[in-house]
Amino acid sequence: MARRGVGNGEIDVRLFRGMFTALAAQALLIVALAGGVLLWNVYTSSERLIRNRDAEHLESFVALAAESAAAGKAFDRIVADLDRRDPAILGNRVALVGEGDRLLAGRAAGPALIERPVVVDGRTIARARIIAPPQLNDRDRAVMRDHYIGIGAILAGILALLLGAAYWFASRWSRPQRELLRLSHEVADGDGDIYFDERGPREIVGTMRNLRRIANRFERIETARRTWLVMIAEELREPIASLGAHLDELQEALTAEPEFKAAIEADQNRLARMAEDLHAVALADLGRLPLRFADVDPRALIHNTIYVHAKRAEAAGVRLETSNLPPYTILVKWDAERIEQLFGALIENSMRYVPRGGRIVLGLESQRDAWRLIVDDNAPGIDVGLAQQLFEPFYRANAKDTPGGSGLSLATARAIVEGHHGRIEASNSPIGGLRITVVLPATPPTA
Repeated sequence: MARRGVGNGEIDVRLFRGMFTALAAQALLIVALAGGVLLWNVYTSSERLIRNRDAEHLESFVALAAESAAAGKAFDRIVADLDRRDPAILGNRVALVGEGDRLLAGRAAGPALIERPVVVDGRTIARARIIAPPQLNDRDRAVMRDHYIGIGAILAGILALLLGAAYWFASRWSRPQRELLRLSHEVADGDGDIYFDERGPREIVGTMRNLRRIANRFERIETARRTWLVMIAEELREPIASLGAHLDELQEALTAEPEFKAAIEADQNRLARMAEDLHAVALADLGRLPLRFADVDPRALIHNTIYVHAKRAEAAGVRLETSNLPPYTILVKWDAERIEQLFGALIENSMRYVPRGGRIVLGLESQRDAWRLIVDDNAPGIDVGLAQQLFEPFYRANAKDTPGGSGLSLATARAIVEGHHGRIEASNSPIGGLRITVVLPATPPTA
């Protein structure tokens, strides 16, 4: 069996992409969490450093304020000197308050961010407060910028490493999954000869081995089934032929009535058709359907088929007609015997469903380097969703009680069409029943 190739590459890419996307998402989450922690740490560390710096500067200011106050300098002048001397750090951020939080100097008193007592001769004469948050200077901003750039570079490096690791792990982990998917497709397609590289997790390798055993067992059963069908069909042909000869002798000896003779002949023909159809389907299943290609005129094949089936169609009250046959001679390279068998199978299938007074119409149309063989009938229509099931062996869909049906007609037709490298389709007929369309190349590639 041919191995499945179409679509596997796309499925493999989707499998790898899904695994890589999941790992990449986890990598992004890790980097985002780590980045958040680092940024929070940088922010809190910077805030703590600035607070410690403010506390140190406030201690220095308190010491100078105590000396100035002991020397009789007014609190207003002390704060003014601070604002002028240190505008970048404590300037305009310090207030001196007395008892009851009474403002002595500086900005309006408010909640204290940091507070230190001003002590002169062992007595607290005021309290110095920082009452406004610090304003970052250029140096602070440069330090913060360097920190953020460093953190961004570290996070980008970590993300690149994690994405590289995700790609490697996705490729490594998805490889046995892709191999398992490929094997399952081959088993589903009926390929019993499958190979795989026994690398990967133990569970997946064990599943691959089980698939191989299933495929081998299925292949043996399928080969045996097809071989049995061929043998049964071949064994049926000889006793049917012998039975026909004995029945002919019996009819002559008994001078049987015409109706009795016709019934015996119909049963014999039915058994012979069943054996031939079963033989063709079984050989096609094994890829050994014998075909003898030669130049033939399909119009002549259609007329011969109608002539052969005219008596039976007349007995069933069904008209066999032609439509759209070209008026000129056509030469194609087909197996004439098999094509007549194909038309016979299609007519037999229609006669199982067409009521008395119905029609079966055979047509032939040109299509580039091929020809379309069309068989229409006016039996009840079909469900388009079930159209492909019609070509399965022994499929029946409420056929009327017409003698001669084997359930192999359309399966036989499909086997012959595939042997000619053509295609066969079922659809609703414009005259009310089923339309079977067969497209055959004028010259099959292997002819």
